[in-house]
Amino acid sequence: MNPDNKHSRLNRKGATVEFKDDDYETPSTVLNDLIPHIKPNSIIYDPFYCNGKIIDEWKKLGFDCVNEKKNAFDREHPYFDILISNIPFSLKQQSVELAFCLGKPFMLLMPIDSMGSKWIGKYWDKLQFIIPNKRYNFIKNGDITKGCWFDTMWVCHKIGLQEKVIKK
Repeated sequence: MNPDNKHSRLNRKGATVEFKDDDYETPSTVLNDLIPHIKPNSIIYDPFYCNGKIIDEWKKLGFDCVNEKKNAFDREHPYFDILISNIPFSLKQQSVELAFCLGKPFMLLMPIDSMGSKWIGKYWDKLQFIIPNKRYNFIKNGDITKGCWFDTMWVCHKIGLQEKVIKK
């Protein structure tokens, strides 16, 4: 596989692997839903680099975000208070494993059907979920997408939700 191929990424062991076209950025209008669950002055970490625009989207909301063009699974992670990411959907299970390994509060955006996935069972008692009241649209190649065809949710840990599932 060609590492310069736009449809490849580094896997957990540093080898290049093919991936689905799942590099979408999250606009500040979506991130705004999370503000009530983030402590003021928190440093946000998004380990999954797309094109770095997420830093600007968080700045619009008054937060600093660390987002570097490095392999999320094979690196030393920076200091942060909370991990928030629109993860690559082709790496859902690996992304949750990484978030737990880092030991900090997290909110990971993923398709709502992940809630019924077999792999999520081992984490079930430690997770909470925020389900948005509408489908989100994302940023792809600098443009906001229209008409997302699937529902999403935020998979959360250690953010102090009062219930297991919150529907906004």
